[in-house]
Amino acid sequence: MRVVLVGTGVLPIPPPGYGGVERTIAEYAEALRRAGIGVRLVHEVRHGRPRDEYWFALHLPKRLELAPGDVVHASTPVVANRLRGAGVPYVYTTHSRHWFQRDDWHGRWGLFLERRAVRGAAAVVALTPALRDRIAPVLPSSSLAPLEVIPIGVDLEKFRPSWEHRLGNVALGVGVVAPFKRWELAAAALKGTGWRLVLAGPTPDPAYAESVRRAGDRVELLGEVSDEELVRRFSSADLLVHPSAVEIMAGVVVQSMASGVPVLGAPAVRGLVVDGVTGWTSLRDDPPSVVAALRERASALVGDVGALRRLGENARHVAEQKYAWPAIVEAHRRLYERLPSVSR
Repeated sequence: MRVVLVGTGVLPIPPPGYGGVERTIAEYAEALRRAGIGVRLVHEVRHGRPRDEYWFALHLPKRLELAPGDVVHASTPVVANRLRGAGVPYVYTTHSRHWFQRDDWHGRWGLFLERRAVRGAAAVVALTPALRDRIAPVLPSSSLAPLEVIPIGVDLEKFRPSWEHRLGNVALGVGVVAPFKRWELAAAALKGTGWRLVLAGPTPDPAYAESVRRAGDRVELLGEVSDEELVRRFSSADLLVHPSAVEIMAGVVVQSMASGVPVLGAPAVRGLVVDGVTGWTSLRDDPPSVVAALRERASALVGDVGALRRLGENARHVAEQKYAWPAIVEAHRRLYERLPSVSR
């Protein structure tokens, strides 16, 4: 079997720093190779701008002629719609938050593209059961295309705990420092508790970044960090805080669990975090409730290295059981083998 993974046309694969979809594609490609499955990556980057995806998609059919395979797998809606228009059968994994959030014209346009992409796919991969439930009503009643839940995987050798470097007071946040991530809630929740909040991710909005600093008392913004630095930060952190209002599947939460780091988050990550076992999530999503819930749990855990260790070991175990890349690859293989182009 030969799998062609189509990139995004926006950032390098793997990305030098932030870039969730590109990083997932890179790690999945490597996991396929380790499993002995042939894989080719079709990708090109121009200027690193979101609109470059349209230029990349425009020329995609010609590029695919030079990289034939048994399965073409896309991960962004512009690319998927170009494949649909060109009559190229494709598997589609959606990573878009627009299934849950579409407050402006950009969100509504994104959802339109997503719906078109899943309707034209030979098979659809939903990262979570909640996302599957949003996609299922969109598919035509006559559709025979498989719709499977397969989560993002994690490299368990790369993301590992470093228990000896933990002090019980470092809370890590990972992701772009932008309002939709709601980092100001994390900063406010940890203020005065003794926790140090360290945020790793690009800061495109200096005014918002400054508001996050002002919301807390021990806030450090690292900016975009290297992959090696991010792994080091995960391994030595005591806690991950993730207050984002909307997530499809938070890869950083899975990486945190693989690193043996418990998670405190908003309801958006409830499907990943088991309350009292691998961390806690707030019951309600309004900002005051999120702040109160994070503060309550963080205050109880600060300095309690033993409790944090027990939660971290649970988190590592869940990552090993549910998110190891070999199991994720095997789930994809079974899906691919159901496609007519592969099974015939």
